[in-house]
Amino acid sequence: MLDLHGISRAAFDLIVAAEVTSQAFYNKRYRTVLEHPSDNSGPTGAIGYDFGTQTAAKIRADWSGRVNDAMLKVLVGAAGLRGDRAAAYCRKTQGMIDIPWDVALDVFSNHDVPRYLAICRRLLPGFDELSPDCAGVILSIAFNRDASGFSKLDPRYAEMRQIKACISSGDLAKIPGLIRSMKRLWPNERGLRDRRDDEAALFEHGLIEAHPLEAAKLPSTPAPSDPDQVAHVQARLRELGYFDVGQVDGEQSPQGRTEGMILAYRNEHGLPLTPAIDEQLLAELAKPQAPRHVAETRVSATVEDLRDQGSQTIALTDQAKSWAGKIFGGSTGLTGASILAWITDNATRASAAKDAVGGLGLTPVAIEAIAIGIVALVVVAGVGVLVWFVANQLEQRRLADYRTGKHA
Repeated sequence: MLDLHGISRAAFDLIVAAEVTSQAFYNKRYRTVLEHPSDNSGPTGAIGYDFGTQTAAKIRADWSGRVNDAMLKVLVGAAGLRGDRAAAYCRKTQGMIDIPWDVALDVFSNHDVPRYLAICRRLLPGFDELSPDCAGVILSIAFNRDASGFSKLDPRYAEMRQIKACISSGDLAKIPGLIRSMKRLWPNERGLRDRRDDEAALFEHGLIEAHPLEAAKLPSTPAPSDPDQVAHVQARLRELGYFDVGQVDGEQSPQGRTEGMILAYRNEHGLPLTPAIDEQLLAELAKPQAPRHVAETRVSATVEDLRDQGSQTIALTDQAKSWAGKIFGGSTGLTGASILAWITDNATRASAAKDAVGGLGLTPVAIEAIAIGIVALVVVAGVGVLVWFVANQLEQRRLADYRTGKHA
């Protein structure tokens, strides 16, 4: 009997069917080959087991005792391979493996499922509160799309980030719509689009069975924003100087930075004051127009102006420079010229110290110990120089961002 590790049998079967269709099709199509499903994947076999994403040690732990030594060597050889190397390895090893259905199912049930459940629990606060159907759907997405997508800022992972937020907040009724929204990523891949529809339907079933209050919200829950469209608006607003829109991540949070900049743009262009992305806003953004005007006082601002305004970045760089100056030798006002002078002076002093020590008639061991001490002092002072340099770079970048309007 299979160990489902807390997910429903429906969810387990959904993943297996999405990965290999059926036992009969598995035996016909997948049993004796490693495949390379996409550029980002490694050699993949059994039930969606991506050997390229695993270490050799992990592959041995999962497959030792389940396949013979010759086959294990082939599987271990796929560790770490991606892209063209993975595709080449699949061609090279064709016909060199034979993984029976029961072995593939055993590894999936007893290794993949618990491993990905542990990842979901670690990455998704509130995951253990989900019903078996709902938890199994999230497992399916993590298994298929890479669980790290729940935290990636790329617009391709906007729905996954929002699903993570919904699980944390308990706003589960929004999740089926977010799952279906992912179909935008595969317009010509029916299998993946069907998988997202099946996942969304099972998640809704899980809400009805175990989360009735959230299930009651399903009919009135609006469809999520299109991340591609949101990313387009974010990028265009940044081009026009509305830098407070934040990163181009395809996510429009209620009362967030993107909505704030949409409202600012609408206000400055005489459009209705709503955070919605509609045809009127898109048409206005598409028009040729000059970037947002930046006040002259900002264009000519200095570090002192930012310091007077209470900039936290400048306060931190001031502290770092002060600390660096003390390490450097008591000064808190280092400059590029003083650093160059320090390098020259210390090179001269090190040479002179070496000559002086050499003239004392000390043993070679004593001379080496003193030389090490001198080098250590120079290294410590050098750390101070490095800290000052990094702080100065941050300070200048913050000033440049302020002058161009990127930060308040």
